[in-house]
Amino acid sequence: MSHAEKVRLQIEALEERLARLRLTRTQLVARASRVERKRDTRRKIVLGGTVLAALAHEGMPALHTPEELARWLDARLERPADRAVFDLETKQSSR
Repeated sequence: MSHAEKVRLQIEALEERLARLRLTRTQLVARASRVERKRDTRRKIVLGGTVLAALAHEGMPALHTPEELARWLDARLERPADRAVFDLETKQSSR
């Protein structure tokens, strides 16, 4: 096998590897996108349920900033899964 053929085979092998890596990257980006969409949907569901519950019981305060919303949610959300979608720390149970 000549030197030129060896180089050509190495180039082909690298191109195949690059194609596999690009496919893997595309799959990982798609998976991350799906996960983030699910998390966003979950945030909207939790937020909507919390707002509806507040309206039915004590009413809604005026919230003007994301920080105000986070503090308001922090005081109301109990379930670890609900708190997690807003990156709130898990509350210690007082039992």
